[in-house]
Amino acid sequence: MSAQGPAVRSLERQALLVTVVLRTSSAAVAAVVALLGLGSAASPWWVLSGVAAVLVWAGLFGVRTLRGGPAGRFGAGDVVVCVLLCLLHSRLVPPSVLTASAGTGWIDLVASVTVLNAQCFLRQPHGLLATVVIASAYTAGAPGVREAPVVLLLQGLLSAGMFVLLRRAAHSTDAVLVARAEARANEAAGAAARADERDQQRRLHDTVLATLTMVSTGAITEYSDVLRDRAAADLRVIRALGAGADDAADSGHSAAQPARLDAALRTAVFAARPGLPPLTVEFRAAPVLLPGPVATALADAVAEALTNVARHAGTTTARVGARPVGAGAVVEVLDGGSGFDPATVPAHRRGLRESVTGRMAAVGGNASVESRPGAGTRVTLRWPG
Repeated sequence: MSAQGPAVRSLERQALLVTVVLRTSSAAVAAVVALLGLGSAASPWWVLSGVAAVLVWAGLFGVRTLRGGPAGRFGAGDVVVCVLLCLLHSRLVPPSVLTASAGTGWIDLVASVTVLNAQCFLRQPHGLLATVVIASAYTAGAPGVREAPVVLLLQGLLSAGMFVLLRRAAHSTDAVLVARAEARANEAAGAAARADERDQQRRLHDTVLATLTMVSTGAITEYSDVLRDRAAADLRVIRALGAGADDAADSGHSAAQPARLDAALRTAVFAARPGLPPLTVEFRAAPVLLPGPVATALADAVAEALTNVARHAGTTTARVGARPVGAGAVVEVLDGGSGFDPATVPAHRRGLRESVTGRMAAVGGNASVESRPGAGTRVTLRWPG
């Protein structure tokens, strides 16, 4: 038997257990029935030999099937053993049993179970062919008109139909599971693509758009080294974004490694901010190990928050603090500047919404902004771990 999907494999495993239980239990019951009628048997030695053969075969059948799984040759061997017993029918049961109705002798029990097991082990039409062979051997071994062969044929037809329906249902279930798995994979790929797009937008906002905004507001009105340096840095960002999947594949291993949050924050805090007023930052951070992408997201969000302080707060000082909380961390950026009303920030302003809040959401964290005009601003970044 061939198993493809999980539903088919489960069906095959359960069917194998059923065949083993039926074969071993029927052999035990058949042996008891045969020994009880041994006194009236025409050939006791034939009966003892037949019982021994059935018990030995049932043991081999059970061990091999449970250890090695389905095997077509063992299914065929089961049919061969049953055919031999049916051909020796007249020697293995008392004459009074031969003239009785079907199902009263131990050979009937063995034949009935073999017909059922054949539909499990053998593919159609081989299972039904095995049923016809067993019924024919039964008729040849016990000549005369009787209903037993007809019962065996009907049993084979019914059990074959049952197994065909079960296998079709299992294949249909596997097809549904495959379709759902593909849908989940496509959804995950789409989500990853959207997340990558948002990350690119954040990086462009933090670099290129910030430079263009500085130029458009008149902060730089003529050629300057500051503008040249910022343009060169922005160009490097654009080239890095264009590298695409190759850079992502190269950095995948390092991104999975833990990183020192305090070191990442120190780099972001004391990085140069060309074209903006100088900012003195009081920095305190306890050593914390976090996943690489999380530490990077926190550092980038802090860098954007400090850029906003330098650009909008009207102050030259700020504080950045970081501390571990459970398996995660909390980072705060505070300033005593002019403050603002977060509810009045226009929708097209993406600094806090994407470069801070969006970055934290992308790594499973969150950000909050507390501010009001004249009272400074507190940006709190949390990653729960």
